[in-house]
Amino acid sequence: MRRLPVSGVVFLFVACTGQAPTSPDTAQSEGARAASAPRQPQRSSTRVVAPRPASGKPIEVGAWGGDHVNLLVTETGGTLEYDCAHGTIDQPVLADSSGRFDLAGTHTREHGGPIRIGEKEDKRPARYTGTTDGRTMTLTVTLTGSNEPLGTFTLTHGQTGRIVKCL
Repeated sequence: MRRLPVSGVVFLFVACTGQAPTSPDTAQSEGARAASAPRQPQRSSTRVVAPRPASGKPIEVGAWGGDHVNLLVTETGGTLEYDCAHGTIDQPVLADSSGRFDLAGTHTREHGGPIRIGEKEDKRPARYTGTTDGRTMTLTVTLTGSNEPLGTFTLTHGQTGRIVKCL
């Protein structure tokens, strides 16, 4: 007669507990697997997803101008100059198939007279929305925090705007 080693007997005893092998209580309450196998870390319920690449048709790079506004579009965003303010578009300037766009950026109010040493800029988050046909653009500027519309401008590609700076 063949004898089983003591560890084999313990194994058989743990394996033959009378519960089904797929019972959820077997592994946790008996501790059989917990003692012999390392616990897997639990995954969090949230996951980090890489940002989607911007989609759409790029708006023509270069100068766009109109009454009281200049917009310089680059491959990565844009800068704006107004009579008494300036702003940035902080993402690629893309339009959908209908020529509509909705872009995030900043708007900074200016004032007449000198800038004082240590003076903080009045810089606020803004949305730049509108439409373009590739030659002309209608641009609406809105402060995002207060939803305050600052103005709507008509710009033409390749032109310089007419700006009168605050005095």
